Amino acid sequence: MIRAIKGDITNLPFEAIVNAANSHLTMGAGVAGAIKRRGGDSIEAEAVAKGPVPVGEAVVTAAGALTARYVIHAAAMGQDLVTDEAKVRAATRNALLRAEELALKSIAFPALGTGVGGLDFDRSASTMVSEARRHLARGSSLDEVAFVLFDDTGLSAFNKYTERKRVVCLGDSITYGFPYGPGASWVEICGRALGIKMVNKGANGDTTHGMWLRFKRDVAPFNPAYVIIMGGANDAFMGYSLDEVEESITDLVGEAYENGICPLLGLPAPLNLGNFVPDDVGIASCELDSFRIWMKEFADEELLPVLDFYTPLLVEATGAAHPGYFSDEAHPNETGYQVMARSVEPVLANLKKGL
Repeated sequence: MIRAIKGDITNLPFEAIVNAANSHLTMGAGVAGAIKRRGGDSIEAEAVAKGPVPVGEAVVTAAGALTARYVIHAAAMGQDLVTDEAKVRAATRNALLRAEELALKSIAFPALGTGVGGLDFDRSASTMVSEARRHLARGSSLDEVAFVLFDDTGLSAFNKYTERKRVVCLGDSITYGFPYGPGASWVEICGRALGIKMVNKGANGDTTHGMWLRFKRDVAPFNPAYVIIMGGANDAFMGYSLDEVEESITDLVGEAYENGICPLLGLPAPLNLGNFVPDDVGIASCELDSFRIWMKEFADEELLPVLDFYTPLLVEATGAAHPGYFSDEAHPNETGYQVMARSVEPVLANLKKGL
């Protein structure tokens, strides 16, 4: 569960609370000062002994006299007290990783960067909430991530993002459900099975660049918590290069984060080559393989959740597309869409913690 609450972070029953720290881990004013006053000087002494740390890093200390078991000191700024969204995202990410290393069930954050750092509440909320969702979507011991605000202005800004409940699926005909329509798509099957509000924004014949062009029209207005991005087959058939696909996917991920949305990447389905492979289809299949390899590497680097729509549609013994799952060389049949849906349901179930 992700939620925003109004209150005093130093007096709430979470296993860990996060301190809005600087890179030297000294605890002066603001949230840090409040934690030290209630929890005791030993918290600062232990933190400083572990510093300094790079901006964006996080360290764990005991919680002194606080209700929490741990304080996680997330360095969202340096000694210059200057921050930005990238630093806040890194600090949030590493605080969540420290919680994961301790196998914690609950954690509470203040609005990082909004004090002396000067970041406005909306940008802090957009960054921190999308980052928390990204962490939970990859599988986590955490059951609750809370953002604790001291006034109504901050609470309203964070609620704008924590209360989102939709997942938009942005893709091509394989997201749309061609040749049957959206009712037969993996999107519809997963949404029904998991009880998640999933919006199908697959467009037949679309490329990854086309998806980027329609992001503001087809994704942002829904204010989703998550967007699932899957494409590449049409890029391969149309002769787009790997560099062009990389640029489009990178831009789509950036656009998602800019709108406070957590992106997930879908690995495109295989092509059903059969015994006689036309040259254009064979070339497209090779290009699609290279796209898929890069997408996996990119997702690993960015710690993005991945939906594997490729492997379940293969014959295990040969590594070729399973002809029984396809209606033509590129599109799954109804059984194929069901196989796609069932294979990614465990990953999509993780999204429910962030909704």
